[in-house]
Amino acid sequence: MISVLITARDEAEMLPGALASVAGWAAEIVVVVDPRTTDTTREVAAAAGARVLDHAFESSGAQCNWGLGQCETPWVLVLDADERVTASLRDEITAHLQRPGPAAYSVRRTNFAFGRRLRWGDWGGDRVVRLLARGRARFVERAVHGAVEAETVGRLRGVLEHQTLRSLAQYLPKLDDYAARGAADLLQAGSRPTVARACLHATWRLLRGLVLRLGFLDGWPGVVVAILGAWGTFLKWVRAWEPTTSARPRP
Repeated sequence: MISVLITARDEAEMLPGALASVAGWAAEIVVVVDPRTTDTTREVAAAAGARVLDHAFESSGAQCNWGLGQCETPWVLVLDADERVTASLRDEITAHLQRPGPAAYSVRRTNFAFGRRLRWGDWGGDRVVRLLARGRARFVERAVHGAVEAETVGRLRGVLEHQTLRSLAQYLPKLDDYAARGAADLLQAGSRPTVARACLHATWRLLRGLVLRLGFLDGWPGVVVAILGAWGTFLKWVRAWEPTTSARPRP
């Protein structure tokens, strides 16, 4: 028995695909909606048979932890609206839940930009912990991309498809939001941001994604992703630096 948990804000366009990828398989689907949502996310989720709940957004980790508490099965698969569960991943999860195992599992994720799968660079493939035993695993409540705390984490071979970058108009606001929340994480961690450090981190991010991890082999989508990654890194550090300037005495 497994629940699927999706947290969403203004995801009426992408949510149907996520819901369709788990339809007829999960015992329940819980969609936690950010009250700031202005589109038909709630109606789309309800029409698909999901249980729709509103909860004020504080951080991605906090939103997921609250949602975990609303689920009714021992296991929960946490899914983003722009992610799709493949048949191989469904079958593997079903098999693993039949026997005792770790408190959480990571899954492989393939990322898509402008409709093309990325095989290289920073987005060439990653692992995310998404299958959690309720009460034995939880998310770290930080501003961006909360990690999972669990005694043991297993690894699944099945694939989660991530339609993350569909257009610049769709992605740039998301990038800016991540930068703002990432800056909050930096300040909370006690980092000392400067413009020089912003430039340094951004340059390293560009070189890592484009050259060291061979992002250029993905063609123009890979180049765009590397540039956007560097720009997001620069914004994060500059946003963290900006509040410190107001505290300095002026001559």
